[in-house]
Amino acid sequence: MAGFTDLREKLKSMTPHRDTVFEHSNGEKRKYRESDDDDSDYEERRDAEARKVKSSIKQASIFTQEECALIEAKIDEVVAKGDKGLYREHTVDRAPLRNKYFFGEGYTYGSQLEKRGPGQERLYSKGEVDEIPDWVHELVIDRLVTHGVIPEGFVNSAVINDYQPGGCIVSHVDPIHIFERPIVSVSFFSDSALCFGCKFQFKPIRVSEPVLYLPVRRGSVTVLSGYAADDITHCIRPQDIKERRAVIILRKTRPDAPRLDSDSRSPSIHSSERRHILKAKRSHRKADPDAAHRPRILEMDKELQRRSLSSRQRRHGDSSSENSWRRAEDREPGSRYTHDHAPTRRVKMRRH
Repeated sequence: MAGFTDLREKLKSMTPHRDTVFEHSNGEKRKYRESDDDDSDYEERRDAEARKVKSSIKQASIFTQEECALIEAKIDEVVAKGDKGLYREHTVDRAPLRNKYFFGEGYTYGSQLEKRGPGQERLYSKGEVDEIPDWVHELVIDRLVTHGVIPEGFVNSAVINDYQPGGCIVSHVDPIHIFERPIVSVSFFSDSALCFGCKFQFKPIRVSEPVLYLPVRRGSVTVLSGYAADDITHCIRPQDIKERRAVIILRKTRPDAPRLDSDSRSPSIHSSERRHILKAKRSHRKADPDAAHRPRILEMDKELQRRSLSSRQRRHGDSSSENSWRRAEDREPGSRYTHDHAPTRRVKMRRH
């Protein structure tokens, strides 16, 4: 260690830098060196991006507590109607801790398409989702028009996202080839947050620090356009849904937005079967908002069992294994296996 007074200095000299790849919102990947100067530059870039995002967001508190309560009662009616299977085939889309209700226009995404990825989303054929309910026009859209948030006649697509505690929606950009801008959302039931520029990892679910954390209050309106809508992803993190929360998203579809051909759709469920599925009762068990951040116990148990089994096999050796098979043969007189040609050892694992 001649010339070095600290082992950390020696290690640093052996690896003077490490290249890290950052993926920008436009898909471009660049390498940056990790050092004090680069850390400073990186923070400056993040701050600059956060300012861009914030400059293209508008928020306003328009709905009173009484108006929120009235709209929330209407959302509950939508949920009850969906649970009874009274909507058209593609109106309701269910996911763990989050249900979507499409009105006016609905579109496919994720596993619903044979070809996945940004740009592959397609509108459903006309009439495959229910029309926008009158109460959405009267209680929500008309108020936004009156306050100058959107022009009259702008909205032809309304989506209600109903989140349970711990629910989330992963980072995404609302499909540019499907929807015009701006994107308007109104929040109900509880306060939450919208995050920009996060990365999701799964099993267990983990979310990186956002470029911008935007508080979203009950009864508030959030309008995304420009950079916030097109050039950076947005998401709702599990830790930001501590109570039930619903959001009504109001958008306008592009006149040239592609629609789904029947040939490109994944095999659909017959309408009667879908209605049966939608009748399934919602769980009334209280959700744990921290559950999404814990490792999955089942997967941990499996790993511990594999390690324990491997350790026992090394300890006991072949003789113990042979005795085990001998006992098994005593229980199964007609067994066709012999000690010389025994298959992989069977192990009965205790269930937790």
